[in-house]
Amino acid sequence: MSFRTPTGWLRLCLAISVLLGLVSGSVAPASAAPLAIDAPPGFNFEPVVDGLKNPTGFAFAPDGRIFIIEKEGKVRVFADGRLQEEPFIDLTNEVNATHERGLLGVAVHPRWPAVPYVYLSYVYEPPEAKGLPDDGARVSRVLRLSADPNNLNRHVPGSGVILLGKNSVFANIGNPAVGDRKPYSCLDAGGGFIEDCFPNEGTSHSIDMLLFGKDGALYVSNGDGLNFNAAVSPRAQNIDSPVGKILRIDPLTGGGLPSNPYYDGNPNSNRSKVYAIGLRNPFRFTLHPRTGQLWIGDVGDFDWEEVNNGGVGSNFGWPCFEGPDIKVDDNGCQGMVSGQSASTSAVYSYPHENGRGSVIGGDFYLGSSDPGYYGGAYFFGDFNVDMMFVMTFNDDGSAEVA
Repeated sequence: MSFRTPTGWLRLCLAISVLLGLVSGSVAPASAAPLAIDAPPGFNFEPVVDGLKNPTGFAFAPDGRIFIIEKEGKVRVFADGRLQEEPFIDLTNEVNATHERGLLGVAVHPRWPAVPYVYLSYVYEPPEAKGLPDDGARVSRVLRLSADPNNLNRHVPGSGVILLGKNSVFANIGNPAVGDRKPYSCLDAGGGFIEDCFPNEGTSHSIDMLLFGKDGALYVSNGDGLNFNAAVSPRAQNIDSPVGKILRIDPLTGGGLPSNPYYDGNPNSNRSKVYAIGLRNPFRFTLHPRTGQLWIGDVGDFDWEEVNNGGVGSNFGWPCFEGPDIKVDDNGCQGMVSGQSASTSAVYSYPHENGRGSVIGGDFYLGSSDPGYYGGAYFFGDFNVDMMFVMTFNDDGSAEVA
């Protein structure tokens, strides 16, 4: 297999390439020697794009061009067989890229170019925060941009629309000088959750991936807003907080959809946008091409990593559970720990052994090309060991990982 194979493999192979780029700082140039990857029989890897700086994600437009995001805030376009010299947009002046923060998600409207929208998710650096420590608390946003109809590789200046995070502003940051410390962000005077405000107290677990479903909705993964090593937060279990969730929104308005499980009649309320809950850091996820179900790589804390599978209204258990272990048995977790309220266990969880410790959710291959063993398989990675794994399924639905 190679990059010059059908689109499903192209997407998967480029995902591997971007994963490597996160480690090395750029994707290997097309003229370089073959990548030093211990690939299974039937696979080989060919670099596609060079000249990137810290790529964190990409999205295919229906016309074949690829929008590639760089951590610091630039959106690059690969079109007509080359990386375009000028970025689609440069958001470095409003992206906080400290540690694991940055520009982390991108999607293209499925009706492109008739609907010429590109969507971006990132940790926002308000102008009032300039001069304060970069690792203090911040907030996150999802931005929609329009492409120039005369040049689809460029955005229309002034076309940006904040779909999520209209209230992700400096005034709602709790402690912009110190991360993971009270007062926490996006809380009103009474301690309630501010509508459409996305806290990022630490330097990770922010808004992450954007992905369109076959239903036309935009799905958004959002971490629990706290850093690793920080005290766990019950916000991931509270449907009035947008953190620790998969959200499902209207891509034109940013509002929650009436078919969402907690829709309350107000599309702008936090709970109306929630699709699934109980996640720590769902950095990368996919929707199964046939069933539409969520498949999520949820990054764990000290002990376990998870691959989760679920649907509308699923509760994946964080912070009450980490992998198979009870993490918190009070602070709202009593019912789940006792079994009185339901949670969705991981399809596959693995301990922090042999260097592994940061799962990267992947994608499915449903083609029929050789090697046939991988038909229907789910591919995912672990960032800490720079490795990809394959999950196959037995006739009874049970999963095996190699």
